[in-house]
Amino acid sequence: MSTTNHQPHDGIAAAASEKASGLYSYAQRSIDHVVSPSSRRQAYDFTSEFAADRPILFSFIVGQILFSFLPFLLFLSFSLSTVAVALGAALVFSLFWIGVAFMVLVPTLLVTSSIAVLVWGWAIGSFIVARWLYNHAPFGVHETENGVEIIKKENGTD
Repeated sequence: MSTTNHQPHDGIAAAASEKASGLYSYAQRSIDHVVSPSSRRQAYDFTSEFAADRPILFSFIVGQILFSFLPFLLFLSFSLSTVAVALGAALVFSLFWIGVAFMVLVPTLLVTSSIAVLVWGWAIGSFIVARWLYNHAPFGVHETENGVEIIKKENGTD
């Protein structure tokens, strides 16, 4: 009866053990990509030798690291989150004022482009009227060897 009750638990334990083993292997491979095993071994050997040679100083340093790590980590996370909030606020602030400026720009461009079309139409109309007047004027201008002459046209001909 006890073997029947432990079989489902054994399967769960085996699955958990397999997952943990896979996770450990993944972590080990990831660390190997960052720091080579030989470098890690050198650091471990140096630390072990330092702990054996100077145990009081080593225990002081380890104590400082253990007790200072959490406050330092909290300060670092606070600093990074402050920078992130400031950048987010700056982005929102900038986007707001860019939107306001865009709402001013669109009507301004509408008015200025309308004025530009009116000025262009006036210039084209003036040119057409001036050309018609020039072609139908009773006098003309001709260049000669002696300079410019104004010639009176008779009945629209030279």
